[in-house]
Amino acid sequence: MHIETDSTVPQPSDTSHLNTSISKRGLLFVLSAPSGTGKDTVIKVLKEQGMDFHVVASVTTRAPRIGESEGNPYHFVDTDTFDRLVASDELLEYANVHGNWYGQPKQPIREHLSQGRDVLLKIDVQGAATVRQKLPGAIFLFLAPGSFEELAHRLTNRQTETEAEKQRRLLDAQDELAQREQYDYVVENRQGHLDQAVEQVRAIMLAEHCRTHQKHITI
Repeated sequence: MHIETDSTVPQPSDTSHLNTSISKRGLLFVLSAPSGTGKDTVIKVLKEQGMDFHVVASVTTRAPRIGESEGNPYHFVDTDTFDRLVASDELLEYANVHGNWYGQPKQPIREHLSQGRDVLLKIDVQGAATVRQKLPGAIFLFLAPGSFEELAHRLTNRQTETEAEKQRRLLDAQDELAQREQYDYVVENRQGHLDQAVEQVRAIMLAEHCRTHQKHITI
């Protein structure tokens, strides 16, 4: 009978290199919604609940509103500066929305994803369509109002636009709602049911990390 000694027992192979060869990367989420649907509120509550993700501050030519400042929630620039960013390929996507230019800077997206942190782009349907073409591995969420009438009521109550601006946003909202089926997920944020909308978005973001093949992207 042959008895294996310590010298002949197969030893487990050294797997220490696996920890360094597998780099953890964050996921890229894209959130779109018509103006007044409550996407900022949903994001705020998710943050308060401890969800760790970076929300990219868009670059815009729009003038700041009361309570807004540089970097909160946008980087406010003039048209010449915006044109330079486009020319130097520093924006992942850009589009004219409601009469103003908006764009997503590449650098903060790249940095946070490489650090293993999720990134959320809060952009309109035009921008989302561009990102979908460039980065199909992103995860696309659409936040919808309970009804169009509810959306009009919200825009009226928040009093941040002139009547002409409100009507333009409502007109744009019809086109935006028609594109909801282009997204991976649709969540309704009905009046008085914010908690439900937040929980659904939270569940989606957590579930995406449980995929056997996660949608990591490289910019």
